[in-house]
Amino acid sequence: MMGILTSYGQDIKLGFQFSPTISWMTTNNNQIVNSGSNAGFKFGLIAENYFQENYAITSGINLLINQGGTLNHGIGGNFFPTSELSDTIYNNIEANENITRKFQMVEIPLGIKLRTNQFGYLRYYGEIPVLLHVRTQARADFLDTSRENITPDSGIVNLSWGIGGGAEYAIADDTAIVGGIYFHNGLLDMTANRRTQLRDEATGTLTDELEDSKAIISALTFRLGIMF
Repeated sequence: MMGILTSYGQDIKLGFQFSPTISWMTTNNNQIVNSGSNAGFKFGLIAENYFQENYAITSGINLLINQGGTLNHGIGGNFFPTSELSDTIYNNIEANENITRKFQMVEIPLGIKLRTNQFGYLRYYGEIPVLLHVRTQARADFLDTSRENITPDSGIVNLSWGIGGGAEYAIADDTAIVGGIYFHNGLLDMTANRRTQLRDEATGTLTDELEDSKAIISALTFRLGIMF
């Protein structure tokens, strides 16, 4: 066992990760479709509490950078009505515009991990986490602008479910390098369209019709870490 702290029959392990991610967005509106993904990363603390030798409750805290993706809006409108954009032209976007949303979030996971016995230097594991995300910043690239601040028009909290697995390679009695791949799927709307007006393409003016689609974030995480 590679634990460094034993208390009340439990083995607590701590570690760090710096993990590349690929994320994308989808909606429940067939006029707003995925048209690109974001390359990002997450880094932070991993905590594992082994209540049996190969069974653990997992948690930690991570910072997620450049999460989100590109959505093609098949109908135009004012998609950021409460944000202070750099030009008023961005408050009336034409149809078929690609908008890339980039979120920065704090992540708190909670999960169950199962791992095999050690074979030589290796163990294999699987994990099922639930993840709480708190958005700290949101920006968007569209038209001829980049990184407009759209934080007021973005969801604040997201919940995701996930599944993943990988391997631990022991490099010392109490230290292991960790590699794995995880899939996460969001449950809550991250576009917050509270007052999003749609555009009349015949006249080029905004209408009283409001857009109320739900846009979620999904992601792949390629975990790279070290446990002590």
